[in-house]
Amino acid sequence: MNLLTDFKKRFGYLRTFRKKGIAHVNLQILYQCNFSCKICNFWKSDFKDKPRMTVEAARKVSDQLATMGPTLISIGGGEPLLHRDLIEICQILSKNNFVVMICNGWFMTREKARAIWEAGLYEVSISVDYASAEKHDANRGMPGAYDRALNALRILYEERVHPYQRVHMISVVMDDNLADIEPLIQKSRSMGITYLVTFYSDARGVKTRRNPAPEVSAHLLELKMRYPEFVSPRGYLERYAQAATEQGIVPCRAGRNLMNIDCTGEVSPCIDHLDQSCGNILKDDMAGIKKNLFDFSCHNTCGGCWTSCRGPIETMMYGDKRLKNIWDFKRMTQDVPLFKA
Repeated sequence: MNLLTDFKKRFGYLRTFRKKGIAHVNLQILYQCNFSCKICNFWKSDFKDKPRMTVEAARKVSDQLATMGPTLISIGGGEPLLHRDLIEICQILSKNNFVVMICNGWFMTREKARAIWEAGLYEVSISVDYASAEKHDANRGMPGAYDRALNALRILYEERVHPYQRVHMISVVMDDNLADIEPLIQKSRSMGITYLVTFYSDARGVKTRRNPAPEVSAHLLELKMRYPEFVSPRGYLERYAQAATEQGIVPCRAGRNLMNIDCTGEVSPCIDHLDQSCGNILKDDMAGIKKNLFDFSCHNTCGGCWTSCRGPIETMMYGDKRLKNIWDFKRMTQDVPLFKA
């Protein structure tokens, strides 16, 4: 990517942000997964047989989203590395957008890592929920998941091709892993990477409520003060206690500032409410989809999550501490020198 193209993308994204437009898009390119995580249901029968997104569909998605201006696209699944056309899909989407990805790391190799970075991704996050391999593997339903995740993080860090490309370890904060956060931050620091958290959501499907203790915000903020590698925005962490003790955080700006696209092109305001269809991006006009999303947001009373695809965007767009959170976001995206063997 040349500097002019990158500048145009950054300027366009800033304009979207200032207008409080759709700044974040979750995209499931498939639902199949080699894990059977206790905290997810996409690997179960309701989703696993859905077709994978094709290259042609990804190109249509890119063209449709281009009418809104650059956005941040978070590629997920299922497990994205299971998709045989992942690299080509990333190349298509990254032409006009900032593409990031979350995966479990199981299938990561040096060749795949280099291809992912060369395809234009800005960051990759690998899920690690516990400092104990035994606990992480049990939660993710796959023996060896912890070791594979750490290996993937090392490979991704070492194979980056641009300093702006970032590698994050990301943990789902739950009822039983608050004590694991500091050791995981320390592990991230020793690897030269950064650390993020997301709040557990039980809104999708039928899942057990696993909210952490009310002191969660105080604990996370104290860790953030001590560890520069912990880059989740302060405004996002400050509301974890509220999310843990109340029935969600309202108002939610899903449909106004974020949206979800599944592997068949169905558009919904967020990943937790796939049943709230606002159109199909492969068939319908984008202007109509945007109107449906906005109309939904005007009557949205849901506050059932405080995940990382929602919380950081909202803390930077709204409230009286926006500048502080934008500064934290800058730290989260600042350049990291390339690895030298």
